[in-house]
Amino acid sequence: MCVRFAAAVPRAGNMLTYLIDSDILINHLRRRVPLRAYLGDLKSVARYGCSTIVVAEVYSGMRPSEETATRQLIEGLAHFPVTTPVAEKAAELRRRLGKAGNTIALDDCLIAATALLEKATLITGNGKHYPMITDKITQPVYPL
Repeated sequence: MCVRFAAAVPRAGNMLTYLIDSDILINHLRRRVPLRAYLGDLKSVARYGCSTIVVAEVYSGMRPSEETATRQLIEGLAHFPVTTPVAEKAAELRRRLGKAGNTIALDDCLIAATALLEKATLITGNGKHYPMITDKITQPVYPL
């Protein structure tokens, strides 16, 4: 199995980085909305990837008939692992939001922390899950 990690995808100058959330990948795999519909307006000179948290989310909901397509899709993306700095940033975000009365799932905090540390834009249909990075989200205009 060939899995590309973020370290293997060098950041070139001002290249934009987009992290794709699990809802976008699942909608593509379930043929609700093709991935190109979400990415069509984005820069063609960019690197696309996902957090390893998203990899786990997608694989955990995978149907047996989707296995080949899922593996091909996931293997075509750069994977951004949960490192210690990502975990620390996620904890900070979750604590800060908790003090303000917002309960955010840890997996969403880990994805948000990855986006912040990678200086990436998150592509998601679930913007409400990421109140901590509203300025770093691209939400598709297509119904999910």
